[in-house]
Amino acid sequence: MWKKILLLILFLSTLNITSADTGGYTVGPCPPEKELGKLGDAVDMSGADLTYSFWEFPLSIKIAYIIGYLAAFVSFFNLVPIILGQIRSLSKNINRRKIINYVLNKPGCTPSEISRNLEISLGSTRYQIKTLKSEEKLTLTKEGKFTRAFQNSNVFTNNDKIIISHLKGSTRKQILLNILENPEITNQEISEKLNLDKSTTHWHIQKLREDEIIFSEIEGKFTKYFVNPAVELKLLKWLKICSQEVK
Repeated sequence: MWKKILLLILFLSTLNITSADTGGYTVGPCPPEKELGKLGDAVDMSGADLTYSFWEFPLSIKIAYIIGYLAAFVSFFNLVPIILGQIRSLSKNINRRKIINYVLNKPGCTPSEISRNLEISLGSTRYQIKTLKSEEKLTLTKEGKFTRAFQNSNVFTNNDKIIISHLKGSTRKQILLNILENPEITNQEISEKLNLDKSTTHWHIQKLREDEIIFSEIEGKFTKYFVNPAVELKLLKWLKICSQEVK
């Protein structure tokens, strides 16, 4: 289409071209100033002999001029969506890099946490996380109503992800700390220390027992809780890392 328009412009621009009579003006490069001085009045340096308005030009030139402007105008509007698309794509890439860096620094974070701290809309955050998961750059785990994001690498074992997920909850983290520091602690003692209802403490303890982070022993009428020795070193490691994140 555009090739046809350009050919039409070139064709129209060749119509109605007037040529000088034989023996008229000779057009050539302007000679140096020294030679101009020698020619004297033989060279007219006074400027244009006549000024034409647009409407006095031949029809072919006017049509070519108008078509040229229209072509430029249409081309500009065709480029606008491309430019806007590039801007949106750049914005998405920037947000994607921000999300990846955030997950690297704060493993086990949730989409709402990322959205809030990076000031990216929750919808956009979820879309980017889904895309990064499909590209195998992130892995996601489900913990109740929470979805947690981790770097897709050999850095995190399944136990690491489970421990980190538990430590992300402040109440559960405090319960774990109390069990770690006070082996044989009971539900009632934890509730009193943390000012929690016994039912709340029991619910958190059940979650920790289901994932084998802690175990219990019954002594008389008391149930005492201990950290599972198989995960204790990992628990201490991630407690230290999570404490540094808070600082």
